[in-house]
Parts: sequence; structure tokens; C-alpha cells
Amino acid sequence: MSPSRPPSLRAQLIGAWDLISYTAHLLRPHKHRLPLGPQARGTILYTPDGHMSAQLLRPGQPPFAHGDGITSGTDAEWASVGKNFVAYSGRFWLDERGGSKGEEPLLLHEMSVSNLPKLVGQVQRRTVRVSEEEGGVRYLHLGVDRMEVEGEMRVVEVLWRRREYNAAAQVPAKL
Repeated sequence: MSPSRPPSLRAQLIGAWDLISYTAHLLRPHKHRLPLGPQARGTILYTPDGHMSAQLLRPGQPPFAHGDGITSGTDAEWASVGKNFVAYSGRFWLDERGGSKGEEPLLLHEMSVSNLPKLVGQVQRRTVRVSEEEGGVRYLHLGVDRMEVEGEMRVVEVLWRRREYNAAAQVPAKL
């Protein structure tokens, strides 16, 4: 009997991941930024049929002051929400052979829907690596080698932790 092969990188991507950190390293001057703050939260999902969805937010935003808190915010309240939340979804593709120079595998995210109009229609490149720590905790390391934001060149690193599989067949009693 031959030893089993490890799962492909694509198979390892499939599922839900929680944001651990989102860091932008500026090339000049050499410093880093936390675009959504040190406590940024988020979720990224990869489906077996090749679709993905990502939502990232800066936690701690106050609820809207009046009304139902869903549609009744002022223009200023909605502007604050917009500056503190990034979401996009679309298809994804994975080249496990790496980029043009044979580096790490290359992951492509299609931005077919986004709350940021500039992203709609883009296909963005990500470096991708999955690691596992003692105890079986898995991490997804995504990166953007060079991205220009507000005239600054950045290298972006995003770290995600694999979410537990939701095998619940019934709604929990506490809900």
C-alpha cells in the first residue's frame, strides 16, 4: 500500500477562515500600517466550485444613533461604515506551480462584487501558503507583493486561521 499524498493546496483552501492580522508594509519609508486597526476582524470563504468571498472590518463602530440601525443612518454614519469595512467576492483560481519565476503558488481573486467600486472587475494576485501548528491549527498566509494605495507602494500580508468545521445538523438550543 502506498503512502497517502497530502491534500492539494486547493483542497486545503476550501472552507472558512478567520482574520488574524492584516498588515501593509510601506516600501518608502520603511514602516507598516494596520489598515483596519490592530483588532481587525474578518472572514474569507473558499467554495469547492471555485468561488470566494472576503469581508474585513474595523471593530468597535458605534450603532447608528436613530431609527432601526439598519437603513436609517446619517450620511456621516454611512461614510464611517464605508471607511471601516471591505468586502468582495467572485471566482478564484490557483496556480500551484507559482508565479512566472516559479515562486510560491499564485492565487487569483476575482472582484465581481465589492463595496469598493474601484475593485469591481479586477482580478488580484495573491501569494498563498498554508501552515499547520502543533495541535492541528491551520493558518492561511496571503500576500500582495506590490500594491499602490494613495500613492504609496505597499506589500500586504494577511493571516487567517482555519475555522472549525460546522458539522451541526441542528440549530443550537442557545439561539
